[in-house]
Amino acid sequence: MRLEHRYDRLWERLLALLDTLGQVDAGTPGRLRLQVEKHDIEIMMSERDWSELVGIPHGSFVSAAAELLLSIKRAQMDGHSFLVYDDYTLHPSRTTVSPVRFEAEDQPRQHPGVQGEWRAYPPGTEPT
Repeated sequence: MRLEHRYDRLWERLLALLDTLGQVDAGTPGRLRLQVEKHDIEIMMSERDWSELVGIPHGSFVSAAAELLLSIKRAQMDGHSFLVYDDYTLHPSRTTVSPVRFEAEDQPRQHPGVQGEWRAYPPGTEPT
């Protein structure tokens, strides 16, 4: 008898878990739509992101799933409609962009050995 490896079928196990919470739509790559009662939440995360989240910071499906469930609860309580995967974390957000990444991009950055500053601008919003 073969024992199931703790990293086998991570995505399928995630979808089964979310299905216990409400209706799940995984039809769009990189996006899971979850409807729990009257609250919709979209999880901006790919199958690869989930594998990284389970393997690198958590080390097990159970630990990563517990963190995901807590993140979903926080997002619902705060009225956020999105959970965005970024740097091994799911961040509650009001948009499809990670609030951590958005805040970091909005700050001026200093580069060692270079005088002046530079900013990262989202595509299409560069100054002319």
